[in-house]
Amino acid sequence: MGRPSERGKTAGAQQTPVMLQHAAAKRAYPDAVVLFRLGDFYEMFGDDALLCSRLLNLTLTSRNKGKPDEVPMAGVPHHAAHGYIGRLLRAGHKVAICEQMADPSTVKGIVPREVVRVLTPGTVTHSEHLEATSNSWLAALEIAQGEVGLALVDVSTGEIAGCAVPDFSVALAELGRIIPREILLGKSSTQAVPGGNEPLEQALLAVKQLLPDAALREDADCSQSEIDKQLSSHADAQEFSAATRVALARILRFVQQCQPGVQLPLRMLRRWNATATLGIDPTAQSHLELVRSMSGQLEGTLLSVLDLSATALGARLLRRRLLAPLLDIAAIRRRLDVVDLFVIHLPVRQKLRTVLACVSDLERLAVRAALGEANPRDLGSLRDGLLAAAQAIELLAHGIPKGEQEPLQLSGNIDVLADLGGLLSRALVDKPPAAAKEGSIFRPEFDHQLRELNTLCKHGAEHIVALEERLRQDTGITTLKIRNTRVFGWYLEVSKSHLGRVPPDWRRKQTIAGGERYTLTQLDELADKIASAEEEHRARELQLLKELLNQVAEQGPRIARLAERIAELDCAAALAEVAHRHDYCRPLVDDSALIEIEEGRHPVVERLAASGRFVPNDTQLDLQAARLWIITGPNMAGKSTYLRQTALIVLMAQMGSFVPAKRAHIGVVDHIFSRVGASDNLARGESTFMVEMRETSQILRNATSRSLVVLDEIGRGTSTFDGLAIAWAVAEF
Repeated sequence: MGRPSERGKTAGAQQTPVMLQHAAAKRAYPDAVVLFRLGDFYEMFGDDALLCSRLLNLTLTSRNKGKPDEVPMAGVPHHAAHGYIGRLLRAGHKVAICEQMADPSTVKGIVPREVVRVLTPGTVTHSEHLEATSNSWLAALEIAQGEVGLALVDVSTGEIAGCAVPDFSVALAELGRIIPREILLGKSSTQAVPGGNEPLEQALLAVKQLLPDAALREDADCSQSEIDKQLSSHADAQEFSAATRVALARILRFVQQCQPGVQLPLRMLRRWNATATLGIDPTAQSHLELVRSMSGQLEGTLLSVLDLSATALGARLLRRRLLAPLLDIAAIRRRLDVVDLFVIHLPVRQKLRTVLACVSDLERLAVRAALGEANPRDLGSLRDGLLAAAQAIELLAHGIPKGEQEPLQLSGNIDVLADLGGLLSRALVDKPPAAAKEGSIFRPEFDHQLRELNTLCKHGAEHIVALEERLRQDTGITTLKIRNTRVFGWYLEVSKSHLGRVPPDWRRKQTIAGGERYTLTQLDELADKIASAEEEHRARELQLLKELLNQVAEQGPRIARLAERIAELDCAAALAEVAHRHDYCRPLVDDSALIEIEEGRHPVVERLAASGRFVPNDTQLDLQAARLWIITGPNMAGKSTYLRQTALIVLMAQMGSFVPAKRAHIGVVDHIFSRVGASDNLARGESTFMVEMRETSQILRNATSRSLVVLDEIGRGTSTFDGLAIAWAVAEF
C-alpha cells in the first residue's frame, strides 16, 4: 500500500500541500493526464480521474469525500503503471509522470515532486509501448512559402530527418508510407494547401482519415529565435528549406519538452528525398497489402512473407525498404549483390543468422541508457548484443573468401566496440536483475571497494552462524536460533522449556506463543556491521551503475553506426533466406523501357495455396510496344492476383530483393498506382463509385510514362455501359 503519512491523509488542510503540488504539475501540463506519485501508487485527480476511470476501468473514489472541496480520484499501482500508460497512449493522450524526488523515509514533511517525463504516442521509449519491428515516428508538418515541410524523429532510436515536398498530396503519400504514431501541426497556419484549393482544415481532415490511429496534436508556432535555438546543434540544418526548418524546430522543441532536463540522444540530422524512391501512395499500399492486410493484420501481407529477419534492427530496416523502394539503379544492384552473396554462401548465412539472433536491439538500448532509463538487465542485453555483433562481423570476415567480400564492405575496420563490450563483460554478472534495487548487479572482482563489501556481507552471515553455535554451547540451550525479520531485525529465539537457562544480560525483545525473543550487545554490534556493509554495498552498486550508464551514453553514436551495419546484414540475409526457401531469382534491373517476367508468381498467394497449385504467368510490357494489357476471364480465374503479382515483383526488385519468378527483367518505374477492389468511405459521404473515381482521377493526374498502373474492373461501381465508357476513356488516356 502507499505511504501512510501521505496516502492516508484524506481530509482537511493536511492534504493542501500535496494538492498544491498536483495543481502546479497540472498547470505546467494542462493537456496531459498527470500521474501523481503517492507512495506505491500513481494517483489521478479531477478530470484526469474521470477520464482514466472510464478508459482504464478504474474504481473512481474521491479525496475529501463529503466536503466542499471533494475531488474525484483514481489510482494505479506504480509497478503496473506501464500497462495503463500504454492504453492511454493508444487512445492518443499525453501522460505526465510526476515523481517523488526524494526517498520518503528520509524526508520530514511533504516529499518534493516534479514532472520528470511526458509521454506521448510518438515519444515513448519503453519497450512495452513499442513495436520491435517498426519505427515509432513522430512527424511534424509545416506549410510555408508555397511548399510543405516534413520532419521526423524516432526518439526510441535517435533518428531525425527532414524533407520538403512540392504539394500536400505528396506529403500525404509520404505520411502514408511512414505511418507516424503522432503528428504535430502549427496552430496559426491558415495558408491554402499548395497544389490544391481546399483550406488547410480540410487537408488536415484528410490526414486524420489517412492515419486514423495517429494522434493529431496542435502545437504553437515557432518564432525565428526559437528555430535558431532548436537547430543550433545541427550545423547542416541551414541546407533545409524554410518550411522544413520550422517543422524540424517544432519537433525538436516538442521532444525536449517531453524530456525536461535531459540531453536528447538524437543522431546527425539527415535529409530524405521523397522523389528518390518509388512512389507508392496510401491507396496502392493498401490495395497491394504491403504491411497491413485489408483486415488490418500482418498475416497475408508481403512483409509477412519477406520478414525472416533475426533482429529487431533488421526487421525495421526491411520494413522501411519495402515501403520505400529505390530508383537509383546502382544502389539497387548493390543491395542485390549482398543478397546474392548470402544466397550463394548457404553455410555462412545459416551461421550468421544463428549469431544475429543473439544481437539485441542496440539502437533502442543505447537511447535508453542515454536517457537514464536503462536498467541492469538492459545493460546485460547490450553487452550480449555487442559481443554477438562482433562475432557476426568476424564470421563474415573469415567465412567468405576475400575476393568476394566487396559487396559487404568489410575492407575498412568495422568498429564493433570491443572496449565497451569488454567493459560490460567485466562489470556485469551473467544475468543482471531487472531492477537496480534488487542488487547483485556487478561482479565482485570488478571493483576493489565492492569486493571488500561483498566479502564482509558474506562473512557477516558466517559470523552470525558462528555466534549462534557459540551461544548454544555457552548456555546449553540446544534449540536457540538467531533469526531476522524486517520489523524486528536480528534476535535470539528461545523456547519456553529453556527460559531458565537465559543469562541475565540478555534483553527481552518480544514474547511469542512458543517462547521469548531476546537481544544482546554482541548480536546488535554484529547486526549493525552487517547492515552497514549491505547498505554500503547497495550504494556502491548504484554509483557504479550510474557511471556505467554514462559511459554507455557517451558511446551512443558508435553503437548507432554498428547497429546500422548489423541491420543491413540481417536484412540481406533474411531476403536471401526467403529467396532460398521459395525459389526466387535475381532480377535484372536497369533503365530500359521493359518489364519482362517469366513464370512470375504472387509471393503471398503462392504461400497460402497448396503446394504446386499456383500457376505461374508471364508478363511482357514495353513502352515502345505493348504498354497496355487488358486481362479478361471468368471470376476466380486469377485476374486480380496476376495484376497484383506484377506490381509486387516490380516493387520487390526495386527494394533490392530477389523475386518469385524464373526470370525477371525490370526497367525501373517511378510510381506504382493501384485501383483494386470495391470500397466506400461513409465518413466522407463517398459511395463506392465516388471512391473509385477519386482514386482513378488521382492516377490520371500523377502517372508518368514510367509509372506502373494496375486497374482492376474500372467503372464497375456504376451501370454497365457507363462503366465501359469510363474504362475505355481511361485506357485511351
